[in-house]
Amino acid sequence: MSAKGIYGQTLATYRREMGFLLLLGVLVFVPIGLLSALADRAGEIHASHLSDILDLATVALVIGFIVQAITSLLGEVFYSGAVALTLSQEERGRRPTLLEIARSLSYGRLIAVDILYGLGVAVGLLLLVVPGVMAFTWFALAGPLIELEDDTVKSSFRRSRRLVRGRFWTVLAVLGPITLVSEFLTNAALSLSHGAIASPIISDWIGESVTSIALSPFYAVAAVLITLQVTRAEAAGSEARAVGAPG
Repeated sequence: MSAKGIYGQTLATYRREMGFLLLLGVLVFVPIGLLSALADRAGEIHASHLSDILDLATVALVIGFIVQAITSLLGEVFYSGAVALTLSQEERGRRPTLLEIARSLSYGRLIAVDILYGLGVAVGLLLLVVPGVMAFTWFALAGPLIELEDDTVKSSFRRSRRLVRGRFWTVLAVLGPITLVSEFLTNAALSLSHGAIASPIISDWIGESVTSIALSPFYAVAAVLITLQVTRAEAAGSEARAVGAPG
């Protein structure tokens, strides 16, 4: 597995499935975009507003930062789970409908993984960045594993770390730049929407939703393709060991 190969497969899959991926993104990210916009507004608390209670202001700023970091990832894991379900079904010769996806998704587990993953990365970033990068990479496959292997929340995190072990830099080289570029483009889109729309919440909602719908498929498809490749490699290795074992 190489970063270049995953990028190539991701672009090919995006082109082939663009309409379906964008429609799925609308259903996931329009409501989440509103949640993210509200969190962004809530996070804009400055110590000067609470000059008489500095400690409370500091706590509010930290909470605002964590909430903002969580909502920047919120939906990515859930969307990745939906994409995993779609691509795994396509490999069996058929594309599931949106209704079939809606009926089949493991909502509770995906939402739990989504929130825990975002929280873990956010707290890790507060702890001098490196732990956040490690959490981002180690547990990036947890969402797809929920749908591909019907894992529990706890086992999906544990298995994601085990699968990423030995491939840490490749996974980071794929998903890290996608996330950073998406964040940069999102900020640019928000700046444009702020200039065009008077309401901060509405402008944030539109900017967040549009960029997530357009860009999240790259992260989700890449994460799913990595998960499929590493699980297949693990299965092939296990089969080869079983064949080579003495009878």
